[in-house]
Amino acid sequence: MSDLKERVSYLQGLVEGLEISEATKEGKAIKVVAEVLKEMAQAIEELTESQDDLQDYVDSLDEDLADLEEEVFGDDFVEVTCPNCGEHIEVEASVLDDEDTDIVCPECGEAFSCDEIEWPDDEDDDEDDDDDECCCCEKEPKE
Repeated sequence: MSDLKERVSYLQGLVEGLEISEATKEGKAIKVVAEVLKEMAQAIEELTESQDDLQDYVDSLDEDLADLEEEVFGDDFVEVTCPNCGEHIEVEASVLDDEDTDIVCPECGEAFSCDEIEWPDDEDDDEDDDDDECCCCEKEPKE
């Protein structure tokens, strides 16, 4: 950003070196344009500094929030695939323990229950052992 301020200062020096008379319309216009460019460069520099400060603050909040989420929620999440849209979502493991609880997909907005979830190893387990139970809701896997 200092490059912009330097270039505007250089331009102002050129305008002053031309010794353009402010008595003419063109002279007034050129000097006003140079002054406006200087003010714009200053405003852009201030905005950039503010943006950098805000980004630092947001990064700090993001780190604090991640620490808080870890403390509150821990690692008790299970990744499941929405049977409606196929989106991979993380669900709190305790939700999967209650078969009456519906899970709402944040992607498609559709609700589904534990017994609708297709677990990655269901296909292999169904062929090998038909009386295996679902790990989350103690129901038999879908056949």
